[in-house]
Amino acid sequence: MPPNSDFVTIPNAEYQQLLILYGAPHSEHTLPVANENGRQEPAKKHVTVNGCSKLYIAPSHEKHQNFAAELDDDDEEGALTDSRSDERDEYGEPSRSTSSSPQSEQRTVMIRGLPDKVTHRDIVDAVKGGAILHIYLWNRDHTASVSFVEETAAQDFLDHSRAYGLYVAEQRVEVLWNDRQFYLPPYVRSKIGNGASRNLVIYNANPNITEGLIRKDMEHIHNLIVISVKFRHDNAYISTNSVHNALFARSCMMSRLTYKGMKIAFYPDDCAEPLPRIPTGPKKVAAPKKSIPLPNRFHLLSIDGSEDEENEGHGAVGADLNGGVCWAGDSVSA
Repeated sequence: MPPNSDFVTIPNAEYQQLLILYGAPHSEHTLPVANENGRQEPAKKHVTVNGCSKLYIAPSHEKHQNFAAELDDDDEEGALTDSRSDERDEYGEPSRSTSSSPQSEQRTVMIRGLPDKVTHRDIVDAVKGGAILHIYLWNRDHTASVSFVEETAAQDFLDHSRAYGLYVAEQRVEVLWNDRQFYLPPYVRSKIGNGASRNLVIYNANPNITEGLIRKDMEHIHNLIVISVKFRHDNAYISTNSVHNALFARSCMMSRLTYKGMKIAFYPDDCAEPLPRIPTGPKKVAAPKKSIPLPNRFHLLSIDGSEDEENEGHGAVGADLNGGVCWAGDSVSA
């Protein structure tokens, strides 16, 4: 075929893609054409479909591009939403889905009736019997939610508290099952099996590592509470309220130049100590004992037993006890 400006030769595969893109029937060419002003307009063709002649107008290419862009934006937004929801279920609040965690798993207890100005430190000092997964404190409601790593530890702690009572900051509190159970993701479960806990330790910490610096570096982590920071033998021991937040905090610290060359690991949870055999109540201050007057040891030496002579003799004895005993008018060396 001789060269002609009205015809363009393209591969068949590209031609089929153009047909799919513009939605034209395979029997006719409906590519856009340029008008007198140089703008492209949809091609208008009479096509025959099932014996009927119809006017077919090809859709604009710009509409297809906009629609494809909208689809891409929707897909990306949906993926981000799904990612955030998964992150909330695993690391934020307890999961609301019954399929993600069996209903038989009970690891979260609620502590009610806490005293005013109670702290996370008071709670970890009172809770024993199992490693803690997460602690959340509502000071205004005087309640706290405590989740154990193991379900059996939560059950034993609840039974022990009901039988013997639990005291937090020297005040008796009530312990019961929480309506919302905290979900333990398999990822966190695997980390705990490898030694992870809610407590971090920085080995051979540099002298410039202080408690204030550690707290400042961790304050950006949502829902992370640094309960205490202690230094022993050049090591910094950090107690937090959550295992999964401690995992995230460790990753953040290892990425900072401040902690370069230092080993950051986990140390065992002190709440995993066995439950006390004898229930410990609030500390009672012993009342001061009343002073009991000493009896007169010379009472039997009185001759007539009269009270006046007894008092007179007692006064004479108390007059001089420096190496001797005195009676009225006479002295007897001891």
